[in-house]
Amino acid sequence: MNLSKMLAIAACCAAPVLMTGCATPTRYVPQGGTVAAVGGFSQDDIDYTVSQAVQSMLAQGRLRSEDGSRKVVVVENVVDDTLSRGAQSDALAEALGLSLRENLTNSGKILVFNKSVAQYATVRVDPQLTLHGRLTQRNLRQDNGDIQVEYSLNLQLVDLATGLEFWQKRIPLRKIADRANAM
Repeated sequence: MNLSKMLAIAACCAAPVLMTGCATPTRYVPQGGTVAAVGGFSQDDIDYTVSQAVQSMLAQGRLRSEDGSRKVVVVENVVDDTLSRGAQSDALAEALGLSLRENLTNSGKILVFNKSVAQYATVRVDPQLTLHGRLTQRNLRQDNGDIQVEYSLNLQLVDLATGLEFWQKRIPLRKIADRANAM
């Protein structure tokens, strides 16, 4: 075997070892911690936008009935109108809906109507409000070639009996990504 073939084989065998040694090891992010920003809509983004929305909604003081009882709200999954498609899009819409339900339920200020369990309930409860929304995305090219990614979570709380809006909120989230990392 000539020298050039032996060097090529040695380089191929050594490359994975060298590359693995240089790679950053996988590690856990502590609960409540954040990670580096990404071009897509991450769990940190879900946590931030939902927290902003719920704080705004609860601050309005409109979630109590005239007799002081808590209102019953149906929380729909958020419509994903971003550039993600397929299973990723469905997962994002579900994650936003789950996070909204979790935050509102745990606030103790309202009662969240669970449609999937209600069919088995022995006592009929009619929800008074519905919370629905849409997550949108716009990508804008900057002069230097980077992409400005603009997300907007738009939510509406609507009275089911009248169709009147009780509350509406738009939470913008902007990111800068280089062309290769924009989604």
